Amino acid sequence: MNEPQTISLSPAIVHFEDLVQGDTMTWRITLTDGNSDPIDVTGDTFDMDIRRLDNSLVLSFGIGNGIAISGAGEITGTIAAADTVGLEPDFTYQYDVQWTSGATIRTIAWGQIQLLKQITT
Repeated sequence: MNEPQTISLSPAIVHFEDLVQGDTMTWRITLTDGNSDPIDVTGDTFDMDIRRLDNSLVLSFGIGNGIAISGAGEITGTIAAADTVGLEPDFTYQYDVQWTSGATIRTIAWGQIQLLKQITT
């Protein structure tokens, strides 16, 4: 099993180029300030959308639905195998992760997901 992809706030462009249809995709984002101290994200929200290149929404996740605050300044995301099995293989999707803190909204990660066809059934 692969470890979650770790993303540090910069913001980050991260491409997932080897996700196999029907596999679980996991990632972790660590938010730190200029002194490398964890940012308090208590009460903040995080959302992730996965879209086709034509911008049509395919999957959407949020706190309690695939995204969790997992520690001081850290969020983790899990896209279940049941969600990726329905995605089209040999297709590229776009995603982004947004952080909402009060009235401030910031995209903290974005990129592409290249889905490979599942061989094992």
